[in-house]
Amino acid sequence: MLRRALFLNFHLVYRFDAWVRARYTPAGRIAIGALVASAVFGVNTRATLAYQISTLVLGFLVVAMVAAPTFRGRYTVRRRLPRYATVGEPLVYSLVVTSHGRAIERGLELVERLDRSAPPLSEIASLREPEDARRNWFDRHVGYPRWAGIMRRRRGADVEPVHLPVLTPRRPATVDARLVPLRRGRVRLEGLWMVRADPLGLFNARVAVGDREHLLVLPKRYPVSWVELLGHSRDRPGGMSEGASIGGSDEFASLREYRPGDPLRHIDWKGWARLGTPIVKEFHEQCFVRQALVLDTWLDANGTRAQFEVAVSLAASFVCAANIGRGALDVVVAGSRVLQVGAGRGGGAEGVLEALACVEPATDGAFDALADTVMRLAGDLSAVVCILCAWDEERRRLVGALRALGLPVLALVAVPEPLESALEPGPLADVPGRLLAVAPQSVERDLAGLGTGVPRREAVAA
Repeated sequence: MLRRALFLNFHLVYRFDAWVRARYTPAGRIAIGALVASAVFGVNTRATLAYQISTLVLGFLVVAMVAAPTFRGRYTVRRRLPRYATVGEPLVYSLVVTSHGRAIERGLELVERLDRSAPPLSEIASLREPEDARRNWFDRHVGYPRWAGIMRRRRGADVEPVHLPVLTPRRPATVDARLVPLRRGRVRLEGLWMVRADPLGLFNARVAVGDREHLLVLPKRYPVSWVELLGHSRDRPGGMSEGASIGGSDEFASLREYRPGDPLRHIDWKGWARLGTPIVKEFHEQCFVRQALVLDTWLDANGTRAQFEVAVSLAASFVCAANIGRGALDVVVAGSRVLQVGAGRGGGAEGVLEALACVEPATDGAFDALADTVMRLAGDLSAVVCILCAWDEERRRLVGALRALGLPVLALVAVPEPLESALEPGPLADVPGRLLAVAPQSVERDLAGLGTGVPRREAVAA
């Protein structure tokens, strides 16, 4: 009950702070600070004249706020958003602004309105922020810094205010806005504020403009390669329909006499007419590389959100790398339910990335469902990459079963913190370079040790 009351107060404080920052200009916030300070020192009006400063500043603020309702312009704003954005990569998009008033407008700004709804209590209580370990006892146990971090992440992006040029009535003006995605998934753009400061430059008057839109943010990707890590993956024969689904086709091999049961479409009619006997074309069966990417989304009690995000980013990186080569890709995502999506040669990665952009960590569900799905596919696979959030007995057993079938396996384990020593290789003892722990603080450095069997920091020290 106490925690619920604290979170309610956190939300009120957060909304009030956001309102003050949005409505008051930097000069206005300085004026508020001067008002509070002069009021404190001017309590005794006979001992000091500070109260006169407080009344003067208060008068300025009241006049500025009273002037705000007079701002009633009519505007149309249209966004030109790209289809996707990527976590951490700045995105520049266009805004087309049209004024429908009669006068020329100056000194206006556009501010994006992002999602500020409160998260459920269960999410706040269960989510661990990576910064918690560096905070003091009060902040860790009371939780307002965690609340502020969750609200910023829930907002999804940072968008800089856009200063508008002089607006001529009914003449569209195009300006650029800069957005930095903070997380993957859908970022809700609730609309925009058209903002204009009062003549004193203390308080912002604003009018709601624009429509609601969504922007899909894809996971961050890193440069990786399947070929170098897994060696020469085996070609698997497939039927004509399966080969065609990844862009392949059967190749002509030779001619032979017709046998009962041969497809009519394989008959060489010209050869039959020339030789006077039925002739059939033979083809080489289409072969291709079929790979599997296994993403384990199950987090135990010690798992962190940052650790899970690393796992999703690694999965997205391998999806993009696999789409370059010849073959098909099966992506198996495990959590409360098992999701299987695929990407064929020359295309299909976008759909997989969209699925990865919206996947969430699971705290329930059995790992056996994932293992069963992977083992059903194993007979047709050429190579497997397992991206795991733990390296326990269940995960080692799955990797061992895949290796027993002769499949090359690469296992990447997302861990909360950098490890002092390498993981116990278990079923990968003969190929230790195909097991790697990756921490949120050192993703690129850890990936540099792929295939060597030596963590990057140890190689540098040597």
